[in-house]
Amino acid sequence: MFVCSACGFLFEDVKTDGELPDECPNCTASPDKFIAYDKKLEAWVKKAVVQHVQFPDEEGADLRAANSALSSHIRFALVGATKK
Repeated sequence: MFVCSACGFLFEDVKTDGELPDECPNCTASPDKFIAYDKKLEAWVKKAVVQHVQFPDEEGADLRAANSALSSHIRFALVGATKK
């Protein structure tokens, strides 16, 4: 499984990076934004969801936008999870 670090879209049926599409079907991000998803990311993604619940986007906002609060929370969580 892979996740788009721009919007958090999960590519659940994708096993290798060779199976990834040319762009995210949710936000049209390029494949360089996709990262392999594993169990260590789960806690970080849950933190992003909690952050989004506490600090949501404005009513009617495009949650797929690169500058949406949801995508920002997901990106920060994934960056934190992948830091070595």
